[in-house]
Amino acid sequence: MSTDYYEVLGVDKKANQDEIKKAYRKMAHKHHPDKKGGDEAKFKEVNEAYQTLSDTSKRQQYDQFGSNYQQAGSQGFGGFGGNQDASDFQGSGFEDIFSDFFGGERSTTRQRTGSDIVVDVALDFEEMAKGSSKKVKVYKKIKCSECDGTGAKNKAVQQCSKCGGSGQIKRARQTFLGTFSQIEVCDQCHGKGNIPKEKCNSCGGDGVVRDYQEMEINIPVGMEDGQTLRVSGGGEASPEGGPAGDLYIKIHVRNHDNFKRRGSDIFSKIDVTFSQAVLGDKLKVDTVYGSVNLKIPAGIQSGDFLRIKNKGIKTFGGFSQGSHLVEIRIKTPQNISREQKRAIEEIKNLGL
Repeated sequence: MSTDYYEVLGVDKKANQDEIKKAYRKMAHKHHPDKKGGDEAKFKEVNEAYQTLSDTSKRQQYDQFGSNYQQAGSQGFGGFGGNQDASDFQGSGFEDIFSDFFGGERSTTRQRTGSDIVVDVALDFEEMAKGSSKKVKVYKKIKCSECDGTGAKNKAVQQCSKCGGSGQIKRARQTFLGTFSQIEVCDQCHGKGNIPKEKCNSCGGDGVVRDYQEMEINIPVGMEDGQTLRVSGGGEASPEGGPAGDLYIKIHVRNHDNFKRRGSDIFSKIDVTFSQAVLGDKLKVDTVYGSVNLKIPAGIQSGDFLRIKNKGIKTFGGFSQGSHLVEIRIKTPQNISREQKRAIEEIKNLGL
């Protein structure tokens, strides 16, 4: 039965690449086998769907033939006969085709990349505003330390008999234009050129094991709640010796009792007395960078804002910085003494 890759990722058939990538991250995070309630089979299906739909050529073939597009392609494209493979045309211009016709070779030697990982990291408001370094402990596939990723007991390897140590296999395909020579990664040694004489007891010959790895992640200044940070190569190691996947850090910023963020500016509130509002004063105000003295001008109104420059969020690599804006609230006194009441009545009689 053909698998609906669009349904697997939960996207429309007209979805663009950004929407497909966003959906993949969400679904991979949801079904990752290391998470509680994760589903390894579903995780593999999500990865398979993304590998197809994120590649323009594969997606075109999938839209035409369904999830069996690779087998369907070998049965021929309309108007070209029945012997050519879809991969003979994928990503190739006419110059590539005629190059193959005259004995050229096409290389498909790319090794499989390890799986991506998504983890959540919570930041305090101050850590968000000033940037921070976080230690993240991730349970993932890592290179086996016992065999140093070789998959071999005592690291003893021998030349791969299938590819002769080159890590590549040349295959010839007959097409309507002639013979195509295609170079592929050897499926016995996975491009390494050697195989274990005896499999490693720790990893069983895969070269990778599942274990916890602690990583120190530098969080840039000003990351917003829900934003994702990509750490290239921080994902799972590839069991075939290929490049590691990527680690995606999803940022969550904790709420602050006094501070709020709007863009690159930080907002807070301060209470002042009636006399301070009328006569003016100097007060200490907390910012994420420490306390500062703030001048309260005479005659300020409740709801007015005072700006403290360069005490907000740094942006554009630190070349620009927002402000800290303080909202003034004039506090009405309660439970006043008789003396205070008489003084206020005198002020009232003076028309204030």
